[in-house]
Parts: sequence; structure tokens; C-alpha cells
Amino acid sequence: MGVVRLCAVVATLLLPGGWAGAEPPRPPGIRILVVKTEAEARDAIAAYNAGTPFGHLVRERSIGPERERGGYLGRLNPASLAPAARALVSKTPRGRLTPLFRTENGFAVIQVVTSAEEQELEARALAEPEARELLQRGTQLGQAGDLDGARSLLRRAIELNPDLEDAHFKLAMIYRKQGDLEAAIAAMRQVARLHPDDFEAQMHLGAWLFERGRYPEASEAYERAATLQMGSREAWLKLAQAYGAAGKAKAAVGAYRQATTLQAGNDPALYEAWLRVALQAKDGPAAVTAARKFQTLRPGHEGFLALGEALLLNGEAEAAVQEYQKAVALSPSSAAAHAGLGAASLRVGQSEAAAEHFLRAVQLEPQNTIHYRTLARLYEGQGRLDLAIVALRDGASAAALSSPKLQAEVSEELAALYERAGMSREAALERLRVQSLRSP
Repeated sequence: MGVVRLCAVVATLLLPGGWAGAEPPRPPGIRILVVKTEAEARDAIAAYNAGTPFGHLVRERSIGPERERGGYLGRLNPASLAPAARALVSKTPRGRLTPLFRTENGFAVIQVVTSAEEQELEARALAEPEARELLQRGTQLGQAGDLDGARSLLRRAIELNPDLEDAHFKLAMIYRKQGDLEAAIAAMRQVARLHPDDFEAQMHLGAWLFERGRYPEASEAYERAATLQMGSREAWLKLAQAYGAAGKAKAAVGAYRQATTLQAGNDPALYEAWLRVALQAKDGPAAVTAARKFQTLRPGHEGFLALGEALLLNGEAEAAVQEYQKAVALSPSSAAAHAGLGAASLRVGQSEAAAEHFLRAVQLEPQNTIHYRTLARLYEGQGRLDLAIVALRDGASAAALSSPKLQAEVSEELAALYERAGMSREAALERLRVQSLRSP
């Protein structure tokens, strides 16, 4: 190296600020999350350390306006930061979080993004105007009825900016109109990911998942919606229906109870649905509450039946007898009323009256095997095996047009009765019939 060139290099290194004529190092891109309490901040940090993306945490938890951008503030000049934040950022390597610190609005933590992520975010920011223009044009095409054209533009907008929430939402609605429910669900999930507090998105997502029979997932979406708007009767009602369909009867009872507190009118269907899940959950007090309200809205045979069933579940057999008696008086040809009265009468020790009502139920609904089986158990309890066998034989005949599974259940009960009566030959024949019904 020549003497002149060497002197030039040394002189450059000695210039203030480093390399002469070179731009100072650019500050790194940063994301910020702001929450109200230190506990919330520490919980967010723990979630990040457990694998939750920082941008997702910001959208879900931050109270700052930057949450819509996943907390990204860009390459901020350190001088624009508060002294405490500036010092922390300067000591934090890329891809890591600063320690939490206090702000005017609560507590915050900053992520210094990696170089690769910074490039992606900066490129996305540069493409933002074009993405917004495509979103606007796609919206206009959709309003004009050109769904295919709108779908194409919205997809392009999302390619340029995957965080464009409105584009995902409108694309989801277009997919739904075109009958592509799975694509609509996928697009609406993106809306929920970008904006977890979007009530409308959660309600759409819950409805579409319910329609697809994905009841546990629908429940999750409706749970979020109900949490976002605690006063929404529709959200609680949909949540109760999803719980019921998912087999979560106890949870459904609670959701229906909440929905009834928000009832704007008197809808008997709501209380009837609440009653049904309360019966499934074996929740006697809730069943009685729902049944009493249902009875005031639907007076007559149906109301007495409902209250009788609820009271019987709640251990109030004598009161149940009275309600079923009213139901029988109003509708003497109701097999359900006679069967209910028979069950309630048996519970209070009136076995003869119970037998009479079960016999009447059999006469009114000769194809319903439940009545025969209940009557057979009643006779067996009285020690009258002969009558029990006759009732169950009739039940087996009634089940002839039913599923093989039901026929096998009735035949198995009949075989057990034969054995208890000492009729081993008949029992063996019935067992063979059970095997035949259950063989593939």
C-alpha cells in the first residue's frame, strides 16, 4: 500500500463518527407492547418465551395504537425514544426482548427485530399504498357483484401485505358467498389472528364452524365473542347452542342462563332449549327454573309436562305428580304425560298407579319400546316376573322395525328375565338371537 493511500485510511478512521463520508449505522427496527400492569407484561413475556409470536401478542394484548401493525414502529431514531427505552434498546441484540419498563400508560417491552424480519416489514411498509389501492378496488368490484374479480384483487393485496385485516375479512365474505366455506373459515381465522378483539369476525367464524359440524371450534369462537361483548344476548345464545351440540351440557346450562338475563322479550324456545340441556346435565335447580319460565310462556299440556320432568329430576316427586296429573287432564291421549305420571307415581311409592299409567302409555304409543321396558322393570320390582316377561316380549315385537342395536338390547333384557324365571331354554334362544343381531 502506498504512503499516500495509507495516510488517507488512517485519517478516515480518526474522523468523528467513524468512516468519513459514510452514513451512520441505521437503527434497528423495533416492536413495542404496552399493557396496563406489570403482571400483564410479565405474562406476555412468558408467552413469548413459550413460543407465541411477539406480533401476535401485541395484537391480542397491547393497549397502544401500534397494535394494528403488530407493534412495529420501524427504524426509529434512538433520540426519539424515552431515555429508559433508549438505553434498553441499545443493549438488546436483534431478535431479543428488552427488559420491561414503565411508561406513562403502564408497562412496556420492546422487541428488537432480526435483520430478516426488518427487511420483510420494511418491504411491506413500502408496498402498503399499493395494497390499500388493491383493497379499495377489490371492495368496489365486490359491491358491484364481480366476486371473481374482487377475490383476485384482494388476494393480491394480501400478498403485498399479509397483515391487511380488511382484505382478509372481505375475502372471507366473498368465499362464503361463493359457497367455499372452508376457504371462508381460513380467511376469517386470519382476521381473528390479526385482530383477536374483532367481535364480528368471531361471530362469523363461530357460525361457519357450527355449520360445518365443528362444534368444539365453534364454541371457542363464540366464547371469545361473548367475552368481547358480555352484553350480547346473541353471542351467549350461540355459545349455548354450540356447547349443547358439542356435548357440553353443563357449560350450555351456564350460557343459556346468561342469555336469559339478557332476554329482550319472552321467547319460549329459549327456555325450552335451556331446559333440555339442564335435563341432560342433570342440573335439577336449573331445569326447574327454566321449566317454570317456559310454563308461564307456554301454558297448558306442554308446560305441565316440562315442569313435571324438571321437578322429578330435582327430587320433588310429589310436586311432579301434580304437574303430570294436570298434563294428563288436559291431554288424556298424551303417552308422554302418562309415562311421566307413571315415573313420578313410582317415585312416591304408588306402584299400582304407576303400572296403570305405563300400560296406558303402551296403548297410546305401541311402537315405543321404552314404555315396555319401563313396565317390565316395574313388574319385576313387584316380583311379578310373568307380567314382566309378557311386557318385554311385546317390547321385542315393537322393536322389530327398529335398529339391530335396539333389538339386541331388548332381547338381552328378555334373556335375563327368562333366566331369573328359571326358563333356561327360552333364555338360551334369546341369547342366540342377540348374537345374531350383533354379528357383522
